[in-house]
Amino acid sequence: MKDPRWLAAFRLLHGLQEIPGPGSNPIILRWVKDIGAPSWYDNDDKAWCALAMNRIMLASDLPYSGSGFELLRARSFETWGLPLTVPVYGCLMVFSRPEGAHVGFYLGERKDAYRIYGANQSNTVGETWIAKVRLTATRWPREIELPKPERIWLKTDGSLLSTNEA
Repeated sequence: MKDPRWLAAFRLLHGLQEIPGPGSNPIILRWVKDIGAPSWYDNDDKAWCALAMNRIMLASDLPYSGSGFELLRARSFETWGLPLTVPVYGCLMVFSRPEGAHVGFYLGERKDAYRIYGANQSNTVGETWIAKVRLTATRWPREIELPKPERIWLKTDGSLLSTNEA
Protein backbone atom coordinates (compact mmCIF):
# COMPACT_ATOMS: atom_id res chain seq x y z
CA MET A 1 0.00 0.00 0.00
CA LYS A 2 1.47 3.34 -1.03
CA ASP A 3 1.57 6.06 1.58
CA PRO A 4 -0.15 9.35 0.70
CA ARG A 5 2.43 12.15 0.52
CA TRP A 6 1.63 13.46 4.04
CA LEU A 7 2.07 10.03 5.63
CA ALA A 8 5.28 9.42 3.64
CA ALA A 9 6.64 12.77 4.89
CA PHE A 10 5.64 11.96 8.46
CA ARG A 11 7.32 8.55 8.39
CA LEU A 12 10.64 10.34 7.84
CA LEU A 13 10.27 11.50 11.45
CA HIS A 14 9.71 7.99 12.86
CA GLY A 15 11.19 7.68 16.33
CA LEU A 16 11.52 11.43 16.94
CA GLN A 17 11.05 11.93 20.69
CA GLU A 18 10.36 14.70 23.12
CA ILE A 19 12.90 15.38 25.85
CA PRO A 20 11.32 14.87 29.30
CA GLY A 21 11.87 17.54 31.91
CA PRO A 22 13.23 21.04 31.40
CA GLY A 23 14.83 20.39 28.00
CA SER A 24 12.93 20.16 24.71
CA ASN A 25 13.61 18.63 21.33
CA PRO A 26 14.71 21.56 19.13
CA ILE A 27 12.97 20.02 16.10
CA ILE A 28 9.59 20.08 17.86
CA LEU A 29 10.15 23.66 19.04
CA ARG A 30 11.17 24.70 15.50
CA TRP A 31 7.78 23.47 14.24
CA VAL A 32 6.11 26.18 16.36
CA LYS A 33 7.91 28.85 14.32
CA ASP A 34 7.50 26.96 11.03
CA ILE A 35 3.70 27.03 11.24
CA GLY A 36 3.27 30.29 13.18
CA ALA A 37 1.85 28.69 16.32
CA PRO A 38 1.68 30.78 19.51
CA SER A 39 5.13 31.50 20.95
CA TRP A 40 4.01 30.47 24.46
CA TYR A 41 4.38 26.87 23.25
CA ASP A 42 7.93 26.51 24.55
CA ASN A 43 8.24 22.98 25.94
CA ASP A 44 7.63 19.60 24.31
CA ASP A 45 6.18 18.29 27.58
CA LYS A 46 3.00 20.04 26.35
CA ALA A 47 0.86 18.03 23.91
CA TRP A 48 2.39 18.15 20.42
CA CYS A 49 0.32 15.80 18.24
CA ALA A 50 -1.58 18.65 16.53
CA LEU A 51 1.60 20.70 16.21
CA ALA A 52 3.21 17.78 14.36
CA MET A 53 0.14 17.23 12.14
CA ASN A 54 0.09 20.89 11.12
CA ARG A 55 3.82 20.80 10.41
CA ILE A 56 3.23 17.77 8.16
CA MET A 57 0.45 19.69 6.41
CA LEU A 58 2.97 22.45 5.69
CA ALA A 59 5.51 19.92 4.36
CA SER A 60 2.79 18.34 2.20
CA ASP A 61 1.43 21.63 0.83
CA LEU A 62 -1.94 21.14 2.53
CA PRO A 63 -3.89 23.63 4.69
CA TYR A 64 -3.50 23.86 8.45
CA SER A 65 -6.30 23.00 10.86
CA GLY A 66 -6.77 26.65 11.76
CA SER A 67 -4.63 29.48 13.09
CA GLY A 68 -3.26 30.65 16.42
CA PHE A 69 -4.18 28.35 19.32
CA GLU A 70 -6.07 26.02 16.93
CA LEU A 71 -2.70 24.93 15.47
CA LEU A 72 -1.98 23.26 18.81
CA ARG A 73 -5.41 21.64 19.32
CA ALA A 74 -6.11 18.12 18.07
CA ARG A 75 -9.84 18.93 18.09
CA SER A 76 -9.25 21.59 15.43
CA PHE A 77 -8.87 18.70 12.96
CA GLU A 78 -12.47 17.58 13.63
CA THR A 79 -13.62 20.09 11.00
CA TRP A 80 -10.53 20.05 8.75
CA GLY A 81 -10.92 18.67 5.23
CA LEU A 82 -13.80 16.37 4.31
CA PRO A 83 -15.64 14.02 6.70
CA LEU A 84 -15.49 10.29 6.01
CA THR A 85 -17.90 7.59 7.12
CA VAL A 86 -15.48 4.78 6.18
CA PRO A 87 -11.74 5.25 6.77
CA VAL A 88 -9.21 5.43 3.96
CA TYR A 89 -5.55 4.48 4.38
CA GLY A 90 -3.73 7.63 5.52
CA CYS A 91 -6.85 9.56 6.52
CA LEU A 92 -6.70 11.70 9.60
CA MET A 93 -8.50 10.54 12.75
CA VAL A 94 -9.28 12.49 15.91
CA PHE A 95 -9.79 10.76 19.27
CA SER A 96 -11.08 11.93 22.63
CA ARG A 97 -8.89 11.58 25.70
CA PRO A 98 -9.34 12.75 29.32
CA GLU A 99 -7.12 15.81 28.84
CA GLY A 100 -8.55 16.80 25.43
CA ALA A 101 -7.98 15.00 22.15
CA HIS A 102 -5.41 13.24 19.98
CA VAL A 103 -4.88 13.22 16.21
CA GLY A 104 -3.07 10.81 13.90
CA PHE A 105 -3.23 8.91 10.61
CA TYR A 106 -5.16 5.69 9.95
CA LEU A 107 -3.06 2.63 9.05
CA GLY A 108 -5.71 -0.02 9.65
CA GLU A 109 -7.88 -1.54 12.32
CA ARG A 110 -8.99 -4.56 14.26
CA LYS A 111 -12.41 -5.18 15.79
CA ASP A 112 -11.89 -2.88 18.78
CA ALA A 113 -9.12 -0.44 17.80
CA TYR A 114 -7.49 1.60 15.06
CA ARG A 115 -3.78 1.45 14.22
CA ILE A 116 -2.66 5.08 14.22
CA TYR A 117 0.58 6.72 13.09
CA GLY A 118 1.03 9.89 15.05
CA ALA A 119 3.12 12.14 17.23
CA ASN A 120 3.32 12.28 21.01
CA GLN A 121 2.32 8.63 21.22
CA SER A 122 4.36 7.48 24.22
CA ASN A 123 6.29 10.74 23.69
CA THR A 124 7.47 9.76 20.21
CA VAL A 125 6.47 9.63 16.54
CA GLY A 126 5.26 6.12 15.73
CA GLU A 127 2.40 3.65 15.68
CA THR A 128 -0.10 2.72 18.37
CA TRP A 129 -3.54 1.13 18.83
CA ILE A 130 -6.39 3.45 19.91
CA ALA A 131 -9.81 2.19 20.98
CA LYS A 132 -12.56 2.74 18.42
CA VAL A 133 -14.94 4.11 21.05
CA ARG A 134 -12.67 7.18 21.38
CA LEU A 135 -13.00 8.20 17.70
CA THR A 136 -14.60 11.63 17.20
CA ALA A 137 -13.76 12.41 13.53
CA THR A 138 -12.37 10.86 10.36
CA ARG A 139 -11.16 13.39 7.75
CA TRP A 140 -9.57 13.58 4.28
CA PRO A 141 -7.87 16.62 2.62
CA ARG A 142 -10.26 18.55 0.35
CA GLU A 143 -7.43 19.14 -2.10
CA ILE A 144 -6.78 15.44 -2.75
CA GLU A 145 -9.02 13.10 -4.70
CA LEU A 146 -10.58 10.61 -2.34
CA PRO A 147 -9.64 6.99 -3.03
CA LYS A 148 -12.24 4.27 -2.65
CA PRO A 149 -12.99 3.97 1.09
CA GLU A 150 -11.78 0.63 2.33
CA ARG A 151 -11.20 -0.70 5.80
CA ILE A 152 -7.80 -2.28 6.36
CA TRP A 153 -8.00 -5.19 8.78
CA LEU A 154 -4.84 -5.83 10.80
CA LYS A 155 -3.60 -8.38 13.29
CA THR A 156 -2.93 -7.17 16.82
CA ASP A 157 0.78 -6.85 15.98
CA GLY A 158 -0.09 -4.34 13.22
CA SER A 159 0.40 -6.68 10.26
CA LEU A 160 -2.36 -7.24 7.71
CA LEU A 161 -4.86 -9.96 8.37
CA SER A 162 -4.82 -12.74 5.83
CA THR A 163 -7.67 -12.54 3.33
CA ASN A 164 -6.74 -15.60 1.26
CA GLU A 165 -5.50 -18.71 3.03
CA ALA A 166 -5.73 -20.96 -0.05
